[in-house]
Amino acid sequence: MADNYFGAILVNVTSMELSIVNLKTGQQAEHVLSTVAIGENIYNHVDIDLQTVVDAAEALRGFLQIIKDYGVTHYKAWGSQALSSAPNADFIRDQLYVRTGLRLHWLSLSEESFVRNEAIAIHFADYQRLTEKHAAIIGLNSGSTTFSFFDHHELKASPNMKLGPTRAKEVLQNLRTTAPNPVAVLDDYINSKVDDFYRFIPEDLQQATNQVILIGATPLNGFFIPKGQNSYTLSLERFQQFAHEVTAASDQYLMEHLQISEEAIGLVLPEVRLIQKLLTVVHAEQVHLVNLNVLDGLTTNRAIAEGYYRKQDFNKQILGAAYAVAQRYRVEPHHMALVEKFALHLFDQLKPLHHLKARDRLLLHIAAIVHDSGGFIDTHQHYLHSDYVLQQSEILGLSAEETQIIAAVSRYHSARTPGGELDRFRQLGSSKRLAIAKLAAILRLADALDDAHQQTVERISVSVRPTQVIITAFSDDDLELVHWAFMRKAEFFTDVFGLQPVFKQRRVHK
Repeated sequence: MADNYFGAILVNVTSMELSIVNLKTGQQAEHVLSTVAIGENIYNHVDIDLQTVVDAAEALRGFLQIIKDYGVTHYKAWGSQALSSAPNADFIRDQLYVRTGLRLHWLSLSEESFVRNEAIAIHFADYQRLTEKHAAIIGLNSGSTTFSFFDHHELKASPNMKLGPTRAKEVLQNLRTTAPNPVAVLDDYINSKVDDFYRFIPEDLQQATNQVILIGATPLNGFFIPKGQNSYTLSLERFQQFAHEVTAASDQYLMEHLQISEEAIGLVLPEVRLIQKLLTVVHAEQVHLVNLNVLDGLTTNRAIAEGYYRKQDFNKQILGAAYAVAQRYRVEPHHMALVEKFALHLFDQLKPLHHLKARDRLLLHIAAIVHDSGGFIDTHQHYLHSDYVLQQSEILGLSAEETQIIAAVSRYHSARTPGGELDRFRQLGSSKRLAIAKLAAILRLADALDDAHQQTVERISVSVRPTQVIITAFSDDDLELVHWAFMRKAEFFTDVFGLQPVFKQRRVHK
């Protein structure tokens, strides 16, 4: 089969899926679903058992045979974020590798949300129209819910909530044995969790009414979306009618009415009650059901990487999420903008020295935006606070490893020298540790050029010499403090690159 076919495998908590897609046309050649529930009990902190691993391995070998039958040579397997949270997740990944030769790549929740956004932007016809004003993409995962808030096509925030249909289902199952009115108590539980989460959303977004793009709503998708299509616009009135029917219906009725299996029945009610609350808090005007999932996102992401969709720049969404983090932690915007400008200029001019990739430039850009986030907690040793704040932040589109890199670069943007501390990142591998050092060295120089947060330097030029890097700052102000900070922070750059940064000033108006 042609090289433009790609096989994507996703191992989730409740199922495993294979999709074979023609990346050039976007057409799906094959889709296979296995209902092996490899991690359905992980939210009760229960290990995945051996028999489940055996069943999963058999299903994966079947997927590999289908891939071979199609003649597809490019394929990859991922494990969902929810599955990676199982107590013995890494053991299970290794056992599956031994049994099948497939190495699962763990997805972060931010990656799942990002690739689904990519799929929606490309494959959902109304995306551009809906995101022109206030719109919210809400993605339901098994144990969590993701949000992407848009205004004028720009991402304004992308928070994630640790509550999803499967978690709600487990709560309801426990309540049925302990509470006289389990559905009412479930509603109270959902309301408390959503309200507590939503109060951290920026206030202007809390007040906005939204067109809602809802993904992952299995019972709604199966019932409302016409066969052969991937979307359907649902009025709030029709949704409320549907929710009322589901609440009052028997399991047998739901199985026949919604055409779902007996195993999936337990998810319907908690999922619908969760959606009811979500539509309320985002002030939904309409609901646009879109039948695109993480697997569709992964194949779309691969097509973008292969250059089949050139018009879309999805890095803007990642940067939008970084700006949202900076805003949440009240990073000073003028200093941030100048550090961004200088850091990216240095990166571009120093390519012969660092040999880093475009993705590394993006990570540096994000670090320049969020490096002062720790100042929200305490300006004293704020870089240390930035480290742990960012490690707990979920920036749209970043893997867990990339989040750790951003946190580390931010930790070392000040005068603190990593030295042996980089050993604590040994699980990243030597190349990643070296990238952290290079990015931190560059960010230090950029930060030093506005050390007083006074924006006294208008622009810079960079000249690379055999033993020196000459950085000329254009300014008519007194730059003694900048010069002192520069020389103090330049030592680590010399350690990393073997060249001495030299600071020079040129007057703008002679």
